[in-house]
Amino acid sequence: MKYGKLIVCGIAAGVLCMDAFAQDQRQPPAPGAGPGQRAPGAGGPRQGGGGGMGMGGRQLSAERAAAAWNLQATGVAARLGLNAEQTKATVAAYNAARESQRSIGDKMREEMMQKAREDGPNPEMMRDMMKKAEEVNATEREKLQAALTTAIGADATAKAMPSLGLFSRQWDGLVDVFSTFKLESGPQQTGLNAIEDFAVTNAAALAKAREMQANRGEDGAPPNREGMRAAAEEGRQKLIDAMQPILNKEQLTKLEEAIPGAGRGGPGGGRRSGGS
Repeated sequence: MKYGKLIVCGIAAGVLCMDAFAQDQRQPPAPGAGPGQRAPGAGGPRQGGGGGMGMGGRQLSAERAAAAWNLQATGVAARLGLNAEQTKATVAAYNAARESQRSIGDKMREEMMQKAREDGPNPEMMRDMMKKAEEVNATEREKLQAALTTAIGADATAKAMPSLGLFSRQWDGLVDVFSTFKLESGPQQTGLNAIEDFAVTNAAALAKAREMQANRGEDGAPPNREGMRAAAEEGRQKLIDAMQPILNKEQLTKLEEAIPGAGRGGPGGGRRSGGS
C-alpha cells in the first residue's frame, strides 16, 4: 500500500501540467507553417519549482523557470514584431499566468498527496485530479488570453496563444538549456522560434495520441504506435536540423539530450539522432 501511495503521489505531481501541455491542442499547425503562421485560437539541466509539465518534462528551480518564461515571452513578442511596451506587457501577462497556474497546481498536488496518504490511491482520485487540472488550465488560459488581447490586440494574441497557452515544462526545459549558449540576437531568435514550433507541434501530437487512446474501444483498433513514433521523430529531427546552422557540436548535443523523450519513441520523443 505504501508503494502504491508513492506511485500515485508521483503521478499527481505531473497531472496538472501534463494536461496543460495537451489541453486545447487538438488541431496541429498547418503543414509547413512557420513562426507566426499557426492557426489562430489553437490552443539544461532538469531539476525541481516552476511552470507547466508536459510529458517528459520536469520542474526547473523557481529562478530558472522565471528566466525561461521571460525568454519564451520575449521570443514570441519578437516573432510577432511587437514594440517594447507590448513586449513588456506580454512578458508580464505570461509570467503572471505561469505563476498562478503553478501555485494552484502545487496546492492541488499537496491535497492529493494528503488524500492518498489517508485513503489510499484509487482511479476516481486521479480522474477528479485530471478534471480539476483541466478546469484550472482552461481558466488560466482564458485570463492570459484576455490580458494579452488588451495589451497587444486580438490578432497578435491569436498568434501567441498556441505556444504561450501550453504552460509547458518541456518548453521551459529546452529554453533553459538553450539560454546557456549565449547566442547573438539573430541566431537566438532563430533558435527560440524552432523550439517554440517544436513545443506546439509536440503538444498537438500528444493530444492526438491521447485522443486515439481514449477512442481505442470504439472500433477495437489499437493506436497506430508506429505512426506516432514516426511523427515524434520527424518533429524532433526538424528541431535538430533547425539548430545545426546556429549551434556547435557540443551545444547541439546538449540540446538533444534535453529534448523530452530522448532515446524513446512515441509522442514527446524518438530515437536519438546525432548532430554535427
